[in-house]
Amino acid sequence: MRTWAQSGHDSTRATRLDEVNIESAQTTRIATGPATMQTMTAKQIAQTPSLQLSDALKFMSGVVVRDYGGTGGMKTVAVRGLGTQHTGVAYDGIPLTDCQTGQIDIGKLSLTNVSSISLTTGVLENIFVPASLFSHSSLLSVRILNSIPKRPLSVKTSLTIGSYGLVMPQVSGIYHWESPKKKQRHVLLNFLTGFTHSKGNYPYLLHYGGITDSTSWERRQNSDVFVWNTEANLLLQLDRTQQFSVKWYYYDSERGLPSATIYYNLDASQRLGNRNTFGQIHYHKYFGKKWAYQANGKVNYDHTHYYDPEYLNAEGYLDNHYRQYEGFLSQTVQFSPFTDTLLRDHLTSLRFALSNDLIYNVLDANNIDYEHPARFTTQTSFSGIFHYDRITLNGFLLLTTVNNLVQETEVQRYIHLAPAIGLSVKLAKDLKLRAFYKNIFRMPTFNDLYYREVGNINLQPEKTHQMDIGIVLDQLLLGAGKVQLSTALDGYFNVVKDKIVAFPSRNLFSWTMLNYGKVYVFGAEWNLRMQYRMAKGFYLRTNGNITFQKAIDRTDPTSKTFNHQIPYTPVWSGSAGIGVQTPWITVTYSLVASGKRYALGQNIPANEVAGYRDHSIILSHDIPIKASTLGLKLELLNLSNKNYEVIRNYPMQGFGFRFMVYYEY
Repeated sequence: MRTWAQSGHDSTRATRLDEVNIESAQTTRIATGPATMQTMTAKQIAQTPSLQLSDALKFMSGVVVRDYGGTGGMKTVAVRGLGTQHTGVAYDGIPLTDCQTGQIDIGKLSLTNVSSISLTTGVLENIFVPASLFSHSSLLSVRILNSIPKRPLSVKTSLTIGSYGLVMPQVSGIYHWESPKKKQRHVLLNFLTGFTHSKGNYPYLLHYGGITDSTSWERRQNSDVFVWNTEANLLLQLDRTQQFSVKWYYYDSERGLPSATIYYNLDASQRLGNRNTFGQIHYHKYFGKKWAYQANGKVNYDHTHYYDPEYLNAEGYLDNHYRQYEGFLSQTVQFSPFTDTLLRDHLTSLRFALSNDLIYNVLDANNIDYEHPARFTTQTSFSGIFHYDRITLNGFLLLTTVNNLVQETEVQRYIHLAPAIGLSVKLAKDLKLRAFYKNIFRMPTFNDLYYREVGNINLQPEKTHQMDIGIVLDQLLLGAGKVQLSTALDGYFNVVKDKIVAFPSRNLFSWTMLNYGKVYVFGAEWNLRMQYRMAKGFYLRTNGNITFQKAIDRTDPTSKTFNHQIPYTPVWSGSAGIGVQTPWITVTYSLVASGKRYALGQNIPANEVAGYRDHSIILSHDIPIKASTLGLKLELLNLSNKNYEVIRNYPMQGFGFRFMVYYEY
């Protein structure tokens, strides 16, 4: 299979986004560059109980997915104790943003059209990217499937049904045209549409007090959701040196906001609607082996409607509309003095890149007390990567300038220069040592500063320092090549000054924002992937990760929260999976586990949120029918039937199922 796509993981030797080959066999490889990067392909995602992108991320180390329950509940991701706003999301190489909250609800992103996801913590090795992608502590990169089909037109339809009214039909298609005169000229048209509906009225056990107090079985209320999403991609491979692509995305949702399950207060009537559409373009051109240029542009519109019929004001209700407008323009130039050059008998490459992004955000609201802010941001990065013999060295300088424009108040301006450096050393054939340092600057969002139910105009920008050292054993072959083994162990230390922490208050739309002053985060991550080829068509695959993490408040030695773990950050967490593939059926068992956490900053029993274990089993089989495939997949979820809580007083669904049938032609 061939593809023409912008590279998702830049290797130290790749200089041109040319035609590449993709092997169908699954790999157990772990990224070995200076950054810690975890990757899941579409096949690996299919072997996990994942309906949304957030489900798949639960199987990555160091990740805390804040899940508010149900298909329609908000899903945000925090990595290594640095908060959800520190995790950037790139959709086919261009960042997704939310100037209002700074949090990307990754539950909005469908997995149907995804070819791979990767989570990078540290210094990006791919320097031929927009400057904005360097501005996050961690970057989640989502790549859409744009491989060449076996025939000019390939169509896939699927239907997923599940517990508590889940219905999700989807249709996707890929059209491919190859020029009869120019073999290097191709056109790919990719299209996806579908909707998701769920009642979300699952039962849960309500505790009225301590262990010895009363309990009752209740049903989740006001947790229904209806989502419709459509996406179209057009990719033009003009020749081996240049490519042009266009994306259009549309998302429309209407959902209830279930309230916190606090004693007898179970009613909820708040509603949240969201409509988001954006268009983005990408163009790149290589001028010989030394120079390359790319341009990216995006326009984005997002409308959020929050309605609370029980709000205690003069009108007796709250009906708020928020509209975001964004313009994004990025240009990048890459220069390669020498690439894949023999220097003292060692293959050597050196590349530099200069990138500049211009971003303009406007937030409009019908609130009388809202400040109606605008923000103009410029980000300029100078980055480089050098590879020689056993050593890879990369780094960047990122200059960020932010101008907040607020009605009837003084314009606030912030300037910050952020450096980063990474190093990878090959110690032996399969063994590498890696390390990095990275500095990041994060502005408070518009809601953090100005929203009347959330805002705190005295919030200061967060400043973080990240340090990591790790060792990687990459794709070790044992047993005459039948066993492939990859493992990595990383230790890290982060310092966050003026950390902004969000606490849910009355419901999922109202929060409290505070600066924590200073937070220390230190921890370790261990990842393991193994594949054993037992016989032809028979595979045993295992994967797992464990994260130890202490994220403690170091602001005020006289405070009751000094040296206490910050809210919703477990000390221990991890996941594991084991699967057996045969010609008749594939069976996979998965486990996601988390230790106890605290809902507030003071680590006392009254604030404790119990740990949890989530067990699931997946049964799947593909049936070839001439030139097409019929696929069946059954997921048995949360086998222990525990209504555990990721966020306090927001119980998760107990035992459930999902069944998917798809037909691909």
